[in-house]
Amino acid sequence: MGALKIGKNTVKAILLVVTMVMALALVASAWGGVVHPHDSRLLPLLTLGMPVVLIVNVVIMLAWLVMLKWRCALIPLVAILFSWSPLTTVCPLNILATNYGNDSTFKVMTFNVANFGPYDPSNHEPSKSMRYILDQDAHFVLLQEGSQERDYLRLSNVEMMRSELERKYPYHSDGYRDLMMLSKYPYHVVPDSAFDTLHEAHGGVYAKAFDIDLPSGKQLRIVNLHLRSIGMGENDKDLYEDITRRGVNVNERSELHRLKTSFYDKLKRAFERHAVEAQIVREILDSSPGNVVLCGDFNEAPSSYCYRTVRGDDMHDTFQDCGFGLTYTFHDRRMYFKIDHILYRGEMEAVDWRRDKAGDSDHYPQVATFVWK
Repeated sequence: MGALKIGKNTVKAILLVVTMVMALALVASAWGGVVHPHDSRLLPLLTLGMPVVLIVNVVIMLAWLVMLKWRCALIPLVAILFSWSPLTTVCPLNILATNYGNDSTFKVMTFNVANFGPYDPSNHEPSKSMRYILDQDAHFVLLQEGSQERDYLRLSNVEMMRSELERKYPYHSDGYRDLMMLSKYPYHVVPDSAFDTLHEAHGGVYAKAFDIDLPSGKQLRIVNLHLRSIGMGENDKDLYEDITRRGVNVNERSELHRLKTSFYDKLKRAFERHAVEAQIVREILDSSPGNVVLCGDFNEAPSSYCYRTVRGDDMHDTFQDCGFGLTYTFHDRRMYFKIDHILYRGEMEAVDWRRDKAGDSDHYPQVATFVWK
């Protein structure tokens, strides 16, 4: 009996240590975005994995409660409460729907369409991504990777819907590098050398602003943003998918080490570059007057340094204002992250947000509904 008691005490001690480590990891992942990526090797990675760390802490807390160990359950609870503000950008808890009645609303969609799927001139099936876009009938559609490699209007799976596209969106761009705008109202592209400087100096970074005069007399600026990708190669993705699907045996540990090193090095470089790019975007936002909606593919998770820098103190997050629970917008090779965002400020309020599992891209679209205050 004595040995059994010692064994139980040892297990409880180990669980307590794990509890404290995971609680600290949650606090670090929640607040790690306040630290510049150049100054920390670990915190940017923790911010990326914050949803997983949060889930682990909730499970640990519930386990202690089941065992009636109230004091131990307080450890993850205190960590959650201390991290509450940044946690709401990852896991908002908006239960009640907003009743906006007959107020004047408009919808904005952001969608990284990945060139409307793999190019196949023999494909005569309609593009699922374009079909979704046309069915949603949002007022403004901001696309990333829309015409990065070729004219999207000449793709066989898009061209068959061109007449419907022209009817619903008489004002649309042919692509600014990889950014596109579909609009129900006239707009003009904001000439801003800062955007060109951002791309020329950093490469693989795209941003474009569009000013719209709405029929109501309101003025709206929409910024479409696509920050640099992480840069994972196909071999890295294949290896990651294979390892996460079936695990690793002793003979493959060298492969796991190579994958870990590759992932870490590429993520670290990307986080540091994003920090510089985010500061330039923030300066552009500071010089943009009035009502602004900023959306696109940030390639960064909420609460990261990049996200915090771009959002600043004046921008709201539609997901935080209207969403519920954990979600993700990027899905590829068993990697799931929320790296696409819709931010806003001005005389408007987000009253609805949703992410649909639609299209044929490795990103999911988001649609936000706004009402004028």
